Amino acid sequence: MKTMPFDTDPLWTVMKEGGPFHAKGYLKDYALRLEQSERGHAIEELRQRHPREF
Repeated sequence: MKTMPFDTDPLWTVMKEGGPFHAKGYLKDYALRLEQSERGHAIEELRQRHPREF
């Protein structure tokens, strides 16, 4: 950050926009993959954190 000409970290810009664009809209598919790979226990946490995605 010391050598950048900007005073705002690009990571925080992405976070304010709601996260990385490539990851938006795929949570339902990811939840299905979790279920099929015996990691379904994590789905409820995802539902709580991202209710609009389900």
